[in-house]
Parts: sequence; structure tokens; C-alpha cells
Amino acid sequence: MQTLLKLPLLVFVLSPSLGWWLGLPALGLLLGAVLIPACEWLLGRPGHGPLGRWASQPRPQSFGPHWPRLVALLVLLQSLALTLLASGDAPWNQTVWLGLSLGFVAGGTGIVLGHELGHRRSLLDRRLSLALLTLVGYGHYQLEHNRGHHRSAATFQDPATARLHESLPRFLLRYFPGIWRGACALDRQGRQGSAGLGLPQRLLLLFAGYALLASALAGPQALALIALQALVAQFLVGTIDYVEHWGLRRAMVDGRPQRFGPEHVWDCANRVSDLLLFNLPRHAHHHLHPSDTADRLLRVQQAPQMPTGYAGMVLLASLPPLYRRVMRRRLPPPAR
Repeated sequence: MQTLLKLPLLVFVLSPSLGWWLGLPALGLLLGAVLIPACEWLLGRPGHGPLGRWASQPRPQSFGPHWPRLVALLVLLQSLALTLLASGDAPWNQTVWLGLSLGFVAGGTGIVLGHELGHRRSLLDRRLSLALLTLVGYGHYQLEHNRGHHRSAATFQDPATARLHESLPRFLLRYFPGIWRGACALDRQGRQGSAGLGLPQRLLLLFAGYALLASALAGPQALALIALQALVAQFLVGTIDYVEHWGLRRAMVDGRPQRFGPEHVWDCANRVSDLLLFNLPRHAHHHLHPSDTADRLLRVQQAPQMPTGYAGMVLLASLPPLYRRVMRRRLPPPAR
């Protein structure tokens, strides 16, 4: 049964390659932006469809120790191969659609795995995490997320926590510079002022070098593929960070933020989203117990609940008036 449930994820991850082979370069985009949100709404919510009935149960889903590493390698190798093989004299419209499809996989699966593997103790897992994030020019995210966000989530000091009044565009304008500055500041603290380029700068230079080398080998279409993939992937991770803590804030007690609790993070009971995102939607458990791996995460019913899965939340957040209308009534009462 567990093997069968992995097939939808494999289809999504390999959709850019399948689309390129079948002459449907937008296949990954269609799956990520249309089919998956529809499945989340129709099948994944508690009480809706066979997967929805399963979603009502809080039990964790076991992936096995090597499954995330295998999928991470697939994302990396596919991106590298298509960047070189599908460039050259390819029509520009095909390049654009393929770049958008690769971006949905790099953001919807690659960065999710970059997040999961970056929390593990294994050096191999952490290196794979950095490779996935650097592939889309976002290597500094691991440093800021692990050492910054988990300490300051649901406070105004956290660039990844959206204020109640913020729309998605306003949040992203603050979020991306804030993540970069936070990562650089944490890196300087770790190096204790030693000279030389820090880790965020070196990872960004590595991404730029990869893009220039690919362009030299496969032409300007390769550079366009890399840029589109990075833009879409970073938009997706920024949007997910927006919805995960939107409007939630820890009260100040004696000049310090109160202890982090389930009321400070949005949780999501959606089986389709769980299957495709390695239990990332069980985000309250992750914040309360960051050392727990993805296959140990449980749903936390005390946390405020999203109305649909993460793919659907990306679409909802992209429509600010509708997003506020749907989400405001789900906010927990303010802390006293």
C-alpha cells in the first residue's frame, strides 16, 4: 500500500521529463496549479472522498529512511539533465512552459525536501538539502530557517511570519530581503567576524556559476530555464511561508515572546497534501518538536486549520480579498 501511494508523487516529480518527452512541456505546471489543488479539495479534506476519510485520522505516514533522499536526487538530476538536453535550439515558448513546470517541482518537492533534510543530523542529508536549495538560488534559506525562524516564528522579528494586514505581494517584498539579511547576520555570528565570504554569499555565487556554465554549454535557453525554475520555486516557498503563520502572533510576557504553542501556526488536515509534501502540512507538530522527522509528524487539532491543502492555499493566497475573507473567520481568538 505504501509503495502504491508513492506513485502520485513520482508522477508529479517526473512530470517535466514526461511532458518534454510527450511534447507537453506545461504538464508539471498543469499538475501543480490545477489538478493537485482540485484533488486536495475533492479528495483530501476530512470526510471528503476515500483519502479524506483517511485524513480524519491523525496517524503519521511512514516514508522509509531512504525515500526522501531518492526523490531529492531525482529532482536534482532531472533539473540538470533537462537544463542541458532541452535547451539549445528549442522554441522559446517550450522553454518557458518547461521552466515553469520545473519550478513547480523544484518548489513543490525540492524545497520541501530541502526543508526536511536540512533538519536532519546526517551530513549527507544536510548536503542534499543545500544542493536542492542552491539549485534555485535559495541556499541561504536553510541557515535562516533552522537558526532564525524556529526561534522567532510568530513574532515581528521573523521575516517569514506574515502580519494580519499583509497581502501576499506586500509580504513577499519584505520576506525575501529579510530572509537574506537574517541568514547573513546568523552566518556572521557563527563565524565570529572572521574575514572572507560567508556561506550565503558562497552559495549564491555557486548558483550564479552554475547558471553561467549551463548557458555557455547549452545556450540562452538554459539560462532561461534556470531563472524561471528559481523564480517559481522561490515564489512557492514564499507563499507557503506566508500562509503558515499569517495573522498569528505570540504575546509579549515580561519583554519576551510567550512560549510557542499550537495557536501560533496554521495546521492542515489534507491527505493529498500529506502524500505529496512529506507531511509538511502537519506544521504545528514540526514547530513544537523540530527534531521529529517527517514520518513522525501528527496533526495538531488545537492549531488553527487551513481550509484546503498547500497547493490550494497557494492559489487562495494569490487572491488577497478572497484569502482574507476565508481565513479571517478561522483565526483563533487573540491572546489575553
